[in-house]
Amino acid sequence: MDKNYDVIIIGAGVAGALIADKLAKKWKVLLLEAGEKGRERVELVGSYLTATAQTLGSPYKPVPAPAKNMAPSPDGTNDYYDQPPGTENPMVFKSTYERRVGGSTWHWLGNCPRLLPSDFKSNTLYGFGKDWPITYDDLEPWYCQAEKELGVAGDHEQLNGLFGAHRSQAFPMNRIWPSYSDLKVAEALQGAAQQWSDFNNEPMVLFCTPQARNSVPYDGRPVCTGNSSCVPICPVGAKYDGSVHVNKAVANKATLSEKSIVTRITAAKDGSITGVTFIDWDGREHSVSAKLVVLAANAIESPKLLLLSGLANRSDQVGRNLMDHPQGEGLCVSREPLFPFRGPPTTSGIDKFRDGAFRKDFCAFRMSMGNDGGGRTQSPANVLNQLLKTDFGASLRTKLREKVIRQFRISFLAEMKPLPSNRVTLSSQVDDAMIPRPKLSFNVDDYTMKGFDRIADVMRSILLALGSKPEDLVLPNHSTPFLAAGHIMGTCRMGTDPNDSVVDAECRSHDHKNLFIAGSSVFPTGGTANPTLTIAAISLRMAQSIDNQLKMSQT
Repeated sequence: MDKNYDVIIIGAGVAGALIADKLAKKWKVLLLEAGEKGRERVELVGSYLTATAQTLGSPYKPVPAPAKNMAPSPDGTNDYYDQPPGTENPMVFKSTYERRVGGSTWHWLGNCPRLLPSDFKSNTLYGFGKDWPITYDDLEPWYCQAEKELGVAGDHEQLNGLFGAHRSQAFPMNRIWPSYSDLKVAEALQGAAQQWSDFNNEPMVLFCTPQARNSVPYDGRPVCTGNSSCVPICPVGAKYDGSVHVNKAVANKATLSEKSIVTRITAAKDGSITGVTFIDWDGREHSVSAKLVVLAANAIESPKLLLLSGLANRSDQVGRNLMDHPQGEGLCVSREPLFPFRGPPTTSGIDKFRDGAFRKDFCAFRMSMGNDGGGRTQSPANVLNQLLKTDFGASLRTKLREKVIRQFRISFLAEMKPLPSNRVTLSSQVDDAMIPRPKLSFNVDDYTMKGFDRIADVMRSILLALGSKPEDLVLPNHSTPFLAAGHIMGTCRMGTDPNDSVVDAECRSHDHKNLFIAGSSVFPTGGTANPTLTIAAISLRMAQSIDNQLKMSQT
């Protein structure tokens, strides 16, 4: 490996991969990844099928496992994170991620909605958080480019203009076709829509969810075959993951160094970034220099590395405002068969509740219609185990069949406020590489929890419209722990004021002009959109800014 580069990018997830691909065509780029590239997809699928515990990370465990877990990918809330419960309303941060080439897009769901124009100015409109230093219009051309790069299938006509979110280009592919249950829910919504007109004037209709999976062959990847295992792994590669652009970057002459755990970003006395120090999985230390460094880890690892390096924290905002999308679900047994388990886990959703004046009082939310029956809590295996307590033989087979084909699940993503007390700091505990683990403090305030009551009411109206009996409903409530969406956001927010933000509108550090931060850590607020498409759009925009800065440095 060379010692000197134009650009060093830390993290080979979707953000780092896209930036590397764009810059490697002109500049000498080093892409550092703490995890490994690992085995071929077919072997990963085999590991998932044979795993005793089928978790998000079960396909990706190194085989054979190293003597030390040098690059831990958290599977649970306490196996890597240090997060003692708080004294009031104790909660833990539950979302995890994958350290590997391609990052967590290996096990993401693939949903790619855009943020709404109002999401960029929540303080001005609704009085919470900080407005973004960019607008929807600033990002809209980059959203179009991101949809092309990832290969997003969607319905342009249906989504164009949603809450003012205009679209200047069509999706590169037509939508993933709605499931049979989507069609039945759409019928049921016609009778349930008027009850919720107080939220806004948008009808409660079912929209096809834009997704980074192929409805036709695209970019060398096959059509989605509906295996329903998108989380934690697409067995055929129809769903996008970050390794797609890692491979493109390497083809463009970028250098990929896997199993490389960055321990420090180095700086000169004048504050300019000079390079990075990293260790490999054998514990050997390396140092490399660059004209410019891009920190493209996630919203937990990025602030952790900045804190370890003592950088970019004039504002005391590094690590603060950690966010997720608190998630929950509603379950029912419908009157008619819905025949789940065909196609991706979700293909359609309800966007009506993503915006409105109500956001001054409680959270916005987005609903997804499940194609996976009763989901993980009421899986066919769990239903079978319940029925075995009272039934056997023909009765068991009949009851199992009749229930499983009628199960239906709705999930939701809820907006949460960025709270300074929700933060990442350095723990006194260390991992196997002797690096401090991230210490997390996390809570969800009443703004979001009040929204749970309205979400439950909306779900009840939909599930009853499907003909479910009231006693068969399972609905979210305050006593039910919320689920994790895997949407790790905040901790290095962008803004115009160096005293209350970490990076500027170009995602350049206020404190170090040759340090950029990529990924959802720069989000000032989270809205109700899955973050990956916005990560991709911001990364593509950032790559242009970096290219311009490098060109200027040569003149």
